[in-house]
Amino acid sequence: MKNIKKTHKSVWTKTNTPNLYRHVNRRYYSRCFLGGKEIWKSLKTTLKSVAIERLQEHVTNARQQRSTGVKLASGTFTFADVIEMYRSNFQRDAEIAEGTKNFREAGIKRVFKTWPGVGELNVRKITTPMVREWALKMRADSTPYVPKGAKSPCRNSTGASPTTFNCALDAIRQALDLAVEVGHLFANPARDPSIKRATPKVKRLMLPSRSQFQDIVKAIETAGYQECIAAGEMVKFLAYTGARQTEANNVQWRDIDAINGRITLRVTKNGQPRDIPMIPECRTLLEAMRLARNAETPDTAVLRVKECRGFLQKACKMVGAPRIGHHGLRHLFATTAIESGIDIPTVAKIMGHQDGGALAMKVYGHLRDDHAQAAMLRIRFGPVPVLDEVV
Repeated sequence: MKNIKKTHKSVWTKTNTPNLYRHVNRRYYSRCFLGGKEIWKSLKTTLKSVAIERLQEHVTNARQQRSTGVKLASGTFTFADVIEMYRSNFQRDAEIAEGTKNFREAGIKRVFKTWPGVGELNVRKITTPMVREWALKMRADSTPYVPKGAKSPCRNSTGASPTTFNCALDAIRQALDLAVEVGHLFANPARDPSIKRATPKVKRLMLPSRSQFQDIVKAIETAGYQECIAAGEMVKFLAYTGARQTEANNVQWRDIDAINGRITLRVTKNGQPRDIPMIPECRTLLEAMRLARNAETPDTAVLRVKECRGFLQKACKMVGAPRIGHHGLRHLFATTAIESGIDIPTVAKIMGHQDGGALAMKVYGHLRDDHAQAAMLRIRFGPVPVLDEVV
């Protein structure tokens, strides 16, 4: 009987990509060396393109571990665990404004709503392709924002808005940054350059002219309703000070310094009180209000109504002016101040911005360009006309 030599056929097939092998079960695996030890790891896919993408992350982690000598922390650390740690950190931070905390909470809520099962995932199982897939799906299929008091979103709304998406993406990024910090990840998969923040659409401001503003105030004050005078006072106060609605609602008579011409805003967005100067029209308004209500105590609120949106909308429609709300009056203040010659950094400081005017420049920069153009028209290279001497 003839002896038949059996040949051993390997279960692994080497690919033309370094560190990438294919098993007989058609799945792809990564093969790396760490501390002299051979490490095989399943990439959990039968598609080569997906395998190459996942392989890069495994190789990067191995190289970082070899170069730094740092080992990943032991134990299972889920995304829900890191979110709780992330939430605990920013909620305890006294330097973070309350509004920022609420914004981050909204981002966390949105992540869990749009990514089913992410809370139970081990952070080491979260890959860049997974985050990218979530991002694409959220931008396209997420439930649009429904305004307060509305029954449904706008008819042309599809997917998440840029602000909502960025809020959720920031929550994922910052939470996974914490996972890297505590040693459960070598690199943050959500920080990959292929996953980009959405760019919000910048709308050009449509504000009433100065004459239209006077017509709006007159229409509100003569509307014939019980609170029309108080609503008119609120409209003028917001426009003359540039204060936010919440800031204005918390101003009391003891916050008005008539001698030095300043108003103290105790309740602000960033939690830091600030003083703002009174323009002449604001001083006249407050003096008339105080004279009519001289019996009120210093801790009485200056404004007698908390909102005036309904009055504003009706008045704008009546006089044919662009529709604005409470925040539009803040924009109107900034626009009028810049058109009056006040530099943007000063306007930003009055409005409570802490970025040195970067945001104000982005929103109101076109106004500076208009003024610069007007100023350029006054430049002459020819002989300067000599004025007749005045006797």
